[in-house]
Amino acid sequence: MPTTSDVRTIQRARLTSVGLGTLRPSGADDGGVAGVVARLGAVQSQELHSSAWGVAQRLATPPTLAEVQAALADGSVLRTHILRPTWHYVVPEDLAPLMTASAPKIRRAMLSAERPRGFDHSLLPRRHAVLADALAHGPLTRKEIGVVLAEAEGAPLDNWHLGQVMMHAELDLLVASGPMRGKQATYRLLPGQKTWDEDEARIHLARAYVRGHGPCRADDVAWWGCLTKTAARAAMADAGLTRHELAGLTLWTDGDLPEPAPQGTVRLLSVYDEFFCHDFKGWPGLTRDTMPSRWLYMGLVALDGMIAGGWSRVLKTNSVEITVELTEEPSRELWAAIEAEAARYGAFCGLEPTLTRGSVGKGTIG
Repeated sequence: MPTTSDVRTIQRARLTSVGLGTLRPSGADDGGVAGVVARLGAVQSQELHSSAWGVAQRLATPPTLAEVQAALADGSVLRTHILRPTWHYVVPEDLAPLMTASAPKIRRAMLSAERPRGFDHSLLPRRHAVLADALAHGPLTRKEIGVVLAEAEGAPLDNWHLGQVMMHAELDLLVASGPMRGKQATYRLLPGQKTWDEDEARIHLARAYVRGHGPCRADDVAWWGCLTKTAARAAMADAGLTRHELAGLTLWTDGDLPEPAPQGTVRLLSVYDEFFCHDFKGWPGLTRDTMPSRWLYMGLVALDGMIAGGWSRVLKTNSVEITVELTEEPSRELWAAIEAEAARYGAFCGLEPTLTRGSVGKGTIG
């Protein structure tokens, strides 16, 4: 059984690979927002505000929320249903291999809901042709797409059927996210994508995950990429990765073990941050005590890669109120590091931060 010291050492190495250790420069040469997403392979993003912070905080000078949204608007970062599947940010060059690797299992899972509802797959080619013609004139919201399909078919699709049509369009690499229109998301038509062999795509996925999340296990790759454990292990074996036996765990990197993050590294993590996007079964415990489940749905405070608390935030007109709940009384150094993170978050929001200790409750996440 790994000791707490062993686990902390592994977690500090993972902080580095996942971009939360010594922060990357914010210059254009480093790729900015798109560079962060490319390094991670994909970034879970169903909560738009929080996931944008998850990308921004990995740069030494965090880009603002508007700057992250600009990367989505210009297409340098796409947002689509991929991997498990849920919404993820992904760069265009990784979209086809990651989708090719994960889509077969996703389609099989979708069938269990589609069969009882009588979803007609034979209509998809015609519906997708209508969709492509409409999007050729520019991005559309889901509501606008629903109107276009209703006009073509003579009757509207209910929300569930429309959602399935769009999910299949994403899996078929026909559409992905477009620019926000106010608070409404849009879809854009994708250019033709390179065709990938499934085995090659799974190898690409394994390398992408390990590059941005290692040291990690094959089971973590399987969970993240919606692969069977057998397929994940085969991809790992063929990906030219480096195996390490650490603290009783078989872990993989894309080379030497990453240099551990500086001791005392503190991060206010986004909801579902990629640092904790792995299969927790068999992974050593990351908190000394039982963690309140509400922390998972607001945000975690990480100290040296271990869970040290939760945090929530409420956006006001001119300020952002940040509440932190910790597992133990903070040292002066820990609190100073939390204050620094709160200041970075305020800069991301463009709002003046206020920081207090208390019970984490409702807050702004989406």
